[in-house]
Amino acid sequence: MSYIGRLPIKIPSGVNVEIINNNTGVLLKGPYGSKTTSNIQGISYRYIEKSNQIYVLLQNPKFKKFWGLARTLLSNNIHGVSRGFRLTLDLVGVGYKVQLGQSLDGQPLPILENKLKQKYGENFKIHLEKLIEGKTLVQNLVLKLGFSHDIYLDIPQGITVICPKYSSLTLVGNEKDLLSQFAAKIRSYRLPEPYKGKGILFKDEVIRRKQGKN
Repeated sequence: MSYIGRLPIKIPSGVNVEIINNNTGVLLKGPYGSKTTSNIQGISYRYIEKSNQIYVLLQNPKFKKFWGLARTLLSNNIHGVSRGFRLTLDLVGVGYKVQLGQSLDGQPLPILENKLKQKYGENFKIHLEKLIEGKTLVQNLVLKLGFSHDIYLDIPQGITVICPKYSSLTLVGNEKDLLSQFAAKIRSYRLPEPYKGKGILFKDEVIRRKQGKN
């Protein structure tokens, strides 16, 4: 028996629960949006309204290996729609900066402006306004990490990015896996190194330092 899978999940206040697809799925609605659990083979759900708890049930012992996984995924979804997830990254290094920018049709605005400036000279603003007219600008992330060029990253749908200062950013969303994947992508451009401690670190992350060669 799974010690995790058999534990009931308490539903926080403000979250509505609906069992769907013949008890094989759960629809959750809360302050941070709505989520539907994916169908996992051999797993069903039961909601006890009196105690306001959800039980993850194992229909077939053959699929016991998915029991704990199903309970954890459901627990993450409940946490996501009720309180949301936050990940804070700190940029440690001389000249490392992060800020929010905008892009048009997948092209960052600074790059588009440079192209138009080379083509039309000082009148590039008129042509830029014509391109932007009637279109929606998409928010992106601009990273300055000591390279010869800036790094532009499109922000995935479902994630909100807050930049309280140039050396820090906070990712907010209701999907833990999507948040972690985007954070890993950002970190991949400057992974923390052990000699000077520079790089993109999670908040309160401790890097084991190494002594350099003399």
